Amino acid sequence: MNDQKTFYPLVGVEKEVHLIDYLNVVFRRWKIVLFIMLVVFCVVSLRTLLMQPIYEAAATLEVGGKKQQGLLEGIDVGGDGSVETEIEKLRSRSLAETAIKQLNLHWQIGAFSKGLDFTVREFSVQNKLPGLLIELTGPETFRVSDLSGTVLCEAHNHKLCDFNGGQILVDIDNGQAGQFLEFEQVSTDELVESFMDKLSVGEVGKMTNVIRVSFRDTDPDKARDVVNLLIDGYLSKNVSSRTQEAGKAVDFISQQLDGVRSKLDFSEQRLQEYKVQTGLITLGPEGSSLVEKMVSLEQEQAELNLKRQRVDFAISSLRQAVKQNQTFSPPTIEDFPQIAEAANQLAELEAQKNGLLVDYTRAHPQVVEIQAQIQQVQEAMLSNYKSVRQELLLRERDIAQTISGFEGQLEDIPEAELELAKRLRVNEVNSGLYTFLLQKQQEAQIAQASTISDASVIDPALTPRRPVAPNKRKNLALGLILGIMLGVGMAFLLDYMDQTLKTTEDIREKLNLNVFGIIPRIPFADEDAKLPGKRLVTTLSPKSPVVEAFRALRTNLNFATGKEKHKLIMITSSLPNEGKSTVSGNLAVVMAQTGAKVLLVGCDLRRPSLYQMFDQKSEPGLVNLLLDNNQDALHRNIKGTNLDFLSAGTVPPNPSEILDSNRFKKFLEIARQRYDYVLIDATPVLPVTDAQIIAPLVDINLVVLEPCRVPEKAALQMVETLRAVNAKITGIIFNDKSGRGFKYYGSYNYYGDKYYRGYYGEDDAELKDGAFVAAIKRAWGRLNS
Repeated sequence: MNDQKTFYPLVGVEKEVHLIDYLNVVFRRWKIVLFIMLVVFCVVSLRTLLMQPIYEAAATLEVGGKKQQGLLEGIDVGGDGSVETEIEKLRSRSLAETAIKQLNLHWQIGAFSKGLDFTVREFSVQNKLPGLLIELTGPETFRVSDLSGTVLCEAHNHKLCDFNGGQILVDIDNGQAGQFLEFEQVSTDELVESFMDKLSVGEVGKMTNVIRVSFRDTDPDKARDVVNLLIDGYLSKNVSSRTQEAGKAVDFISQQLDGVRSKLDFSEQRLQEYKVQTGLITLGPEGSSLVEKMVSLEQEQAELNLKRQRVDFAISSLRQAVKQNQTFSPPTIEDFPQIAEAANQLAELEAQKNGLLVDYTRAHPQVVEIQAQIQQVQEAMLSNYKSVRQELLLRERDIAQTISGFEGQLEDIPEAELELAKRLRVNEVNSGLYTFLLQKQQEAQIAQASTISDASVIDPALTPRRPVAPNKRKNLALGLILGIMLGVGMAFLLDYMDQTLKTTEDIREKLNLNVFGIIPRIPFADEDAKLPGKRLVTTLSPKSPVVEAFRALRTNLNFATGKEKHKLIMITSSLPNEGKSTVSGNLAVVMAQTGAKVLLVGCDLRRPSLYQMFDQKSEPGLVNLLLDNNQDALHRNIKGTNLDFLSAGTVPPNPSEILDSNRFKKFLEIARQRYDYVLIDATPVLPVTDAQIIAPLVDINLVVLEPCRVPEKAALQMVETLRAVNAKITGIIFNDKSGRGFKYYGSYNYYGDKYYRGYYGEDDAELKDGAFVAAIKRAWGRLNS
């Protein structure tokens, strides 16, 4: 074999990645992107159009805006709740259960007769019945009974059916006597969760004290009724709570008033008895002045004592709440603002804890942290209460010392007046304290009777006219965006998973081989599969770009061989159907057009096809020449050129043995002497061993490779297979027979018997998949092309 010039690939040059490289991934797989985008968009559109409209009813109310000034001032036993606290009250389970029961949402339609067409217009049942049964007694009449069979009422169609504890209005559009409709109760526990998912409660803006309550449902009237019932229940509960607080104040004052009344009666009796015994009616000027001062101080002392009792009550309640881990509403004490500040802080922490308990358990770290903060505030509040109590005791002590001083001055007046002054002072103190408590009791009773909620409705819920979901424009836009994202993602995923050789750079970097030529797709070769002669483009369209590509391949081949004559050139491929025979035939024609004597030999003895391209007979051929010495096998001057053609001939049972025989080797030596170029169309390398036998016998080995089809591992296996027989691969011919033009191709399983398909009677292998599977494969191939 003669020396050849070698092409050296560029190494060490790192390829930069540009934006256009990412765009090319999408452009190469635009069909996949478009297909996935359309599928996702159609699914989202169909779901959006078929989705039942959802309506939202909303109402707003102001909280903390109304306070009863003056009525319970100084004796209030409950602090003001924060907005967060009121929000949690509106989201409470008790309010939800009340709304569910009032709207009879726990009653649902159970079984009913097939073919019965009905509409429930009104349903209200307050009795605790396990279920109801509506049975048609005629086309226009029905009766309602409980599950035990007791008839509750009978009515005509479209008429209201009243019974004890409920009423039902059902429109029966199509029904016959004997058909039935059953209602059954569902546990409220099962309904509350879904009910809470549809409910939304939140503050409008920040620090506005305005709360928005909304509910979503497919029935607009139901959504409106739920919101209004929730607000009504909240307001009623708010009034009840405040009334209960006022009742506590009334009870506390009444207890104090009973004791003071007894003391007042006793002091008045003693004073009256003393006046009768001594005949003294009034005191002198000096005694009257001292008594007035002492009465004023003792009344102040009594008020301080009252405050101290309330502090003692708060300390006892706080300790009990801490012990039982309950919520504590601290009473406010006038003149001590630190108590009110701690109460507000405690209310905010309780609201935060209640909000966390909606999603977490009490053992969650965030709940534990909030509970620790609550305990700290409660301990600080307990310390504040003790400080207030101590301060009140000191003030009482000071007043007692002042009174003691005045009592010393009373000792200077006559003894008769002194006793009268003492009894008169006690009576006036009890009378003043009794009057004070009596006034507070009347105020508390008035407050209890006229208690109003500290929340007011700004806008009640109205029946929504337009649905809030589905948002068709938004859903369609999101569906389009999602479809594009998934399509592009799939394109990049397929690109990442694709391990085939696609570009000349891949050949140089991964195989360390030269690319001798790039053959584009023959545009009219696939117009009619029954006319393989159309693949011989060099004679059909000699001025086409494809023919120029073959001429460029001829030029590169001449440069690589140094324009030396008598060259044996084998053309093979890695896998079947890569177009090696098409390349062999057209290359032979363009080489013969230069005036060189060229022999084209069809050595694909398993599936010959060259004879069809040149419109020649398959027999006699190479096999007939080697076995029978049939000299008529050679076809001379094909297409009016210096091209001679030798077809494969009769398909033998042992093609490898024939090619490995001495006759074939002698044939090659004779052909080398008679022709300038001998082109051998061999079988693919990987499926069979024929190419391995021929490769060491020739001067040049060219491998046809279809871009985006041959995996890197298959190509490397092909190279190693030829090197195993000391055959050197001169170069690669990129044959873009499919027209994909460096577009990516899907994964290809290059192991197993796919290499052998069509070579051993397996042309009908695809028929085993069935028509449906074959159609799917063809569709996927077109999408992924």
